[in-house]
Amino acid sequence: MIEKFRKMIPCLQNSGKSYSSIHTIRGVLRPAFQMAVDDEVIRLNPFDFQMASVLIDDRGRREAISKKEMEKFLKFVHDDNCYYKYYEAFYILFHTGLRISEFCGLTVKDLDMEKQILNVDHQLQRRGDSRYVIETTKTNAGTRRIPMTGDVYA
Repeated sequence: MIEKFRKMIPCLQNSGKSYSSIHTIRGVLRPAFQMAVDDEVIRLNPFDFQMASVLIDDRGRREAISKKEMEKFLKFVHDDNCYYKYYEAFYILFHTGLRISEFCGLTVKDLDMEKQILNVDHQLQRRGDSRYVIETTKTNAGTRRIPMTGDVYA
């Protein structure tokens, strides 16, 4: 039976379903069937296999915007009568790689102007009840020190 399900997966891709869609569907079915295994309703989970063993990852590589596109966007913001006031924020976001929540959570103590370093160890989050709270970064890798370029420093 497991082999039957494993063989169905490539058929989904061949019929036009994307890798991401199939991965999402399996992500829902696998834990549901695992509950059935745990409750001894079925013996084996038919979705307990590695996707790479049955499916070709056809997702294209995601590309960041080009330098030319970034410059065009920044020029628009800079020259616009409404958005010009956000130019510095967009500039800093583009040139540091900060996430918006990290940028909004920055305080003066996070800026080491002598060494030209941004310390990122927290972020501003909005809760479901519309409260804003400061939280640590999601992962240890999110805690980092980012060097400022000369323009960001200015």
